[in-house]
Amino acid sequence: MDLKKKAPPKRGLGRGLGALLPTASSSGKGLLHHCPIGHISPDPEQPRKRFTDTHLEELAASIKEHGVIQPLLVRKTDQPGRYILVAGERRLRAAGMAELEEVPVIVMELDDRRGLEVSLIENLQREDLNPIEEAEGYQRLAKEFSLSHTAIAELLGKDRTTVTNTIRLLNLGARARTALIEESITMGHGRALLGLVDEARQEEALAALLERGLSVRELEELVRRLKKGGTLEPEPPVSEPEPTSTLPPEIESRLGRLSERFQTKACIRRRKNGRGRLEFEFRSEEELERLLDLLE
Repeated sequence: MDLKKKAPPKRGLGRGLGALLPTASSSGKGLLHHCPIGHISPDPEQPRKRFTDTHLEELAASIKEHGVIQPLLVRKTDQPGRYILVAGERRLRAAGMAELEEVPVIVMELDDRRGLEVSLIENLQREDLNPIEEAEGYQRLAKEFSLSHTAIAELLGKDRTTVTNTIRLLNLGARARTALIEESITMGHGRALLGLVDEARQEEALAALLERGLSVRELEELVRRLKKGGTLEPEPPVSEPEPTSTLPPEIESRLGRLSERFQTKACIRRRKNGRGRLEFEFRSEEELERLLDLLE
């Protein structure tokens, strides 16, 4: 079973760079000018660590034919004419592959701290980061710039729960994080593995996941079993109680109000011994996150 899942389309960019960037400096040459590639140093603190060679080659071919259409953002260093890259490392690398000598740049008046903040935001908005790089970017914004998860979400045009759940992926063990980086598992699998605090048990579940090609729901069931002291082998199926067909009018009315409040179907499943479950229906990870937020 192929566990790789096509990434969902990005949400809107939120307030983004427009809320962070100051006025560009003319640097004596106007707002936009061309700078030798060798005079621009990549920022070692930027969150993106992995670049796909195929994608860079495609971008390099386009740049070779059309040039660099979107200017790079840079900031000054202590050395005149030398700059630190703020945004556009893929374009800088591809321009080098295309054997360009110069690239268009806009020089920003930014100190080290502000430059890092802008670089983080730009990369988190525009680059296809893997989940761990994305989580590290969010965490740095939260810790180094004292931004709440809500503020980060507003800057990037994402849900607050997306930011929070992505940062939680950093609590995974080393092997699970590597599997996420290599796209052997999805973020949904990563979130399910977080249910196991013990790293050894987490690795057992990860091995079973990779060997059997478990879906997220199957992995969640496995994690639930392991937390209760069960084994990696699946339990025999248990007959599900049927939704109760007749309920007292007062209960029916309250179920209706719950369904309306949570915007999803609510039902009661009751066994003959009087025990049962109250259930809310969801059809996607996003809908589950919405319900959990409301319940919290």
